[in-house]
Amino acid sequence: MKMRLEKPEIAKRAGEEGKIYSFGKEIWRFILVFLIGSFIAGLIPAIYEMYLFLSDVEMFDQLQRLFLNDDSSFSDMMELATNMTDGMYILTLFCTLILIISVLVYCNKIEKRSYYSMGIIKKDGAKHYVQGLLVGAISFSLCVLAGVALGFVDIKGWNQNCNLLIVLLYFIGFLVQGFSEEIAFRGYFMISLMKRSSAVKAVLVNSLAFAFCHMLNPGLTVLAFFNLMLIGIFLSLYVIKTNDIWGAAGYHSMWNFVQGTFYGISVSGTNVGSAVLSSEIKPGNIFLTGGKFGMEGSIVATIVMAVVLVLGMFYYNRKETKQNIAE
Repeated sequence: MKMRLEKPEIAKRAGEEGKIYSFGKEIWRFILVFLIGSFIAGLIPAIYEMYLFLSDVEMFDQLQRLFLNDDSSFSDMMELATNMTDGMYILTLFCTLILIISVLVYCNKIEKRSYYSMGIIKKDGAKHYVQGLLVGAISFSLCVLAGVALGFVDIKGWNQNCNLLIVLLYFIGFLVQGFSEEIAFRGYFMISLMKRSSAVKAVLVNSLAFAFCHMLNPGLTVLAFFNLMLIGIFLSLYVIKTNDIWGAAGYHSMWNFVQGTFYGISVSGTNVGSAVLSSEIKPGNIFLTGGKFGMEGSIVATIVMAVVLVLGMFYYNRKETKQNIAE
């Protein structure tokens, strides 16, 4: 399979209409925009979580023991913070809308880029989004099926305590959260890097940044970090090949939703309260199971993502070849 990685039309448009900075300036500008947007987005959940800690005697005592215990580590505190209630988790997901607004305002008002150059395109948008949702659901389901076959994933059946309204709120929340990360890392950062750099360099740098933004998540391992980079590369190529943000955003959102809310498996080290199915990852080799980070940190996810990446590139390269022949 011949690998062709040309800059998409949205990157060419960004180079024509937006401000062009050096490679280093693009990086620190992105870090600043991302940190400010994420900080503001996290303020409301943080205040709400602090209220929960102070009003719940058991949670307050647990937090107090962590601070007073010399053996407690930062990861212990992060693990306590990520064991959220449904309300807290859903609020956190919806608040990522603030990151979306921050990125859109910065790109449009400061860099003078159109929404088109960020991959927000009407043509085929709905079709690509639905395709992304389907492929995302199938991809993670393949990870789960492999886990069941290998004996470390046990699906016990339907969760009798499942609340359909909460599941719906999770679904909408993950749609917002998935889009927020895609518009930030791919629609903004990757495309901005392509103004002066090659597509390959932009893909690798934004994927590395994507993995680094998960560094504080509980249970992160070297393999989990590599898998996050691999997912970032796949999503970057998805944007390049479809010339919009929609397919990648749909994939990202559904991958997280199916993982956490449907199967009830930890999403990048964060536990979802309510799930459609009652599932358990049996203790064992972290290399195989992903440990506290969840299946995203397992070798199974590595293999599935590698296969999906190769098949995706084969499909789009073949599609482009047919289009070139037709022309």
